[in-house]
Amino acid sequence: MTKQGMMYHTKAWYNLKMAREIVYGTWESSVQKLPKYLGAIQKYNSGTIVEWKHKGFQQSTGKYVMGYVFWAFKPCIDGFQFCRNIISVDGTHLYTKYKYKLLIAAAMDGNQQVLPLTFAVVDEETYPSWKWFLQQLSRHVIRGRRGMCLISDRHGGLIKAVREGPDFVSPHGVHRYCLRHVCSNFNSSIKNMVLKDLCWQAGSEYQLRKFNRIMEEIKKQDVKAFAYLDQINKEKWTASHDGGWRCGILTTNMLECINGVLKGARRLPVSALVEITLERTLHYFHMRAIKGKKMLQNNQLWTDFACKMFISWQQKAVEHTVTKYSHTQQSASVVTRRQNRHGMNTHVVKIANRECSCGKWNQFGIPCSHAQKVCGAYNISAASMVKDYYDLMAYNNTYSKHLEPVQSEDYWDDPNFQLVHDPTIRTVTCPGRNQTTRIHNEMDWRQTRARKETQQQQGDSSIQENVS
Repeated sequence: MTKQGMMYHTKAWYNLKMAREIVYGTWESSVQKLPKYLGAIQKYNSGTIVEWKHKGFQQSTGKYVMGYVFWAFKPCIDGFQFCRNIISVDGTHLYTKYKYKLLIAAAMDGNQQVLPLTFAVVDEETYPSWKWFLQQLSRHVIRGRRGMCLISDRHGGLIKAVREGPDFVSPHGVHRYCLRHVCSNFNSSIKNMVLKDLCWQAGSEYQLRKFNRIMEEIKKQDVKAFAYLDQINKEKWTASHDGGWRCGILTTNMLECINGVLKGARRLPVSALVEITLERTLHYFHMRAIKGKKMLQNNQLWTDFACKMFISWQQKAVEHTVTKYSHTQQSASVVTRRQNRHGMNTHVVKIANRECSCGKWNQFGIPCSHAQKVCGAYNISAASMVKDYYDLMAYNNTYSKHLEPVQSEDYWDDPNFQLVHDPTIRTVTCPGRNQTTRIHNEMDWRQTRARKETQQQQGDSSIQENVS
């Protein structure tokens, strides 16, 4: 104790460490417990997937050395079939005695809420670890489903692993970059916040003419900045060149939600971490099943997110002027109302192709205001053209299954192998004040001016508030 009656930080740190070990055990004991615990989860939740990749076998002890471990809960696998064809993946640090990473894959349900799909603990984010993770994801979750879009950062090992797999390369699927990471890397190189904002605007614009205009502004301000962005495949990072694969989702923000929920758990031994992923997933399914029943009682056709977007565009459609062209294509031009020097823009809508030149219908799967105006002109129901994954039935089917709690350890079955911690994994050497978060990169710097990314990107706008 200090003279002021305060405990020294180092002593407090060790006391907290001891308390954690009393409750959760050490990392080493938790690794030994892991096969038995994951086996218990599978016992009480039939169909849950667990995969191992051992680093080796100790002849002296007859035990396997922990390498990678992957798990996916059965209700999440089943629920994914009712969601859009988009998966985000990312890796995050575990703040434990040893250097490990948690890899996560997640999808988005019809109410713009994150659906955790798979987890894995690996030693590092490398090409081998990402390749193994994506192989398990393909085998157990995607299972031959075509038209998949993977969104991630631009980690070199991950990009290489994606290129070697069949699910996220043409013609079966695509790989897209998180726009937030692109902007962060761009600013790390260019170091200009004004240009970073323009980079975000360019990537989030759905109309090609607006994208070109912003890129010209970047070029006018800094030729090197323009060249930096121009060398990145535009299909990978811009909404205007995406072709509708992203469904309006420009970032991996859905994974940041999971990382935030698991932040405290990432300080715990591995078995405790797995337990908390189970508890959080159980909570998601329970709360969202209740939410689905409430929406059903309100006689909604679609989820809250889809209803809000459809009605918003329906109200805007009243202000548009439409000129019909082809009855065969059910095409028309739509002119928007002039408002404060803006507006009076012409958009072309082709109902038969379900497309509008504004790009929003193609991205979000909900008829935009221009499309709804043309539907009215041709006496077509715009509501019938909303994508199926927004249907309330699809949402309720996503969460129709449930997870069972795991009974006490007395009822667990013994595993068919024993596991030990890899002694070659390096430890965290600093016993003093641990950082409360990972080493900050450019994306973590607090900006002095507000950036309204969520307003510019409707697809990400409700992820955080709907995480529970």
